[in-house]
Amino acid sequence: MATYTYLTWARHPTVRRLTWVCGPEPALVGAVVAAHREGGTPEQAVTLFADGKAAAERSIWDLLLSYPPPGGRRAVVHGAERLKSTGLVADLAAARGMDAAVTVFVSADHGFASDGDSLAPHLAALKAARDGQIIRCCAPSSAEARAALVASWWPGAGLPLGRELLARCGSLQVAWQACDQARRAGLEPTPARLALVCPQEASGELADLLVAGERGRAMALAAAVPREAVGALIGLLDYRLALAGELGDLLRAGQDQREAVAGVRGDRFVCGKVAPHARAYDWRRVRRLRRVLARADAAWRAGAPAGVVETVVALWT
Repeated sequence: MATYTYLTWARHPTVRRLTWVCGPEPALVGAVVAAHREGGTPEQAVTLFADGKAAAERSIWDLLLSYPPPGGRRAVVHGAERLKSTGLVADLAAARGMDAAVTVFVSADHGFASDGDSLAPHLAALKAARDGQIIRCCAPSSAEARAALVASWWPGAGLPLGRELLARCGSLQVAWQACDQARRAGLEPTPARLALVCPQEASGELADLLVAGERGRAMALAAAVPREAVGALIGLLDYRLALAGELGDLLRAGQDQREAVAGVRGDRFVCGKVAPHARAYDWRRVRRLRRVLARADAAWRAGAPAGVVETVVALWT
């Protein structure tokens, strides 16, 4: 059985032995990964990165195709879109005695890879597998559904607070970071507490400078971003990057800035700031920078004490 959208999966969150997750909303991707890691021990958790190099990929498959240690294994493979030997996904799905080996492949692709009019063979294998699923994480189409989703991340929050939080944060990723901070701090879902978890000014300014290509000025601000705000900054950058890619496609197709901004589903204020720089963001650059952000997010979540923001700025080329 396969799940195709995040919202469908979220109605009845199911942890399966093999999961392929992709889509343009990293907050939702993170929720799927967290669900598959929940309840596990630090010893079971394995984080792997596919970098397109043969040696690294051999190591990944050697581990995934090996029997798990006593107690089980919960592996997450970032950069799954860069795997070359995808035929081994079918071997992994067919392996017996691997029930305790949970694997989540995290792809930076916005959609499922295809082979003509059909799913790519490795995704078709997961779809057909009894214990496999494929999930595309995209934002709900309606504003009310997006607000409801945000409200669900902060227990006790209602739709009005969800709307306000999403408006202030500008993206689902940043809203998720804000709600996660609120939950960890045990904050009540009130307008006064909402102000405490929204992105700080330095993060927003740095994100704007980086998208505009002003890396020198962005680097000067990097030290002003506290560690607890790094996740929100990554969310801001990911949202702006997605807008830049969409706006850039429209501008290169011949639309002017006003037409392009009107044709993109996103915050109009943020679109207006991104549009002047969007031509510089073709699909290759967007895909590469999404990988940079994915690695930075993984490092931040793993507890990296410093240097995450500086690294993102340095690699934003």
